[in-house]
Amino acid sequence: MKKLLPVICLWLIAACSKKDGTAADTAVPGVVINSPANGQVFTGGATVTITAAITDDTRLTEVHVHILDNTTSQLLIDIHRYPNTAAYTLNETFQAQSGINYTIKVIAVDRSGKTGTQTVLVSVN
Repeated sequence: MKKLLPVICLWLIAACSKKDGTAADTAVPGVVINSPANGQVFTGGATVTITAAITDDTRLTEVHVHILDNTTSQLLIDIHRYPNTAAYTLNETFQAQSGINYTIKVIAVDRSGKTGTQTVLVSVN
């Protein structure tokens, strides 16, 4: 019986391990806004296309796009996506209104709650 006790203990320790076979989440998500360019100027009524490449070392759980009035800081548009993948290509649009300067902020959250962001500022004539 004494010889079986160490084997049983090792088996129990291995069986109770909390490892689920997934890789450790070590990095914040990377966000690269490809368009629009920072400082880009649009005409009133134009469609603004927001594209971004978003990556994580494990898995992205949420992507948010916040479009704010740069003068008042008012949140004008709030877009939520739930990619559940390690890489995501964002492609969203909105209609630009004359006389508004916009802050476009893309926020990515991974499965551990780590957050990556990038912001661009655009204006509209």
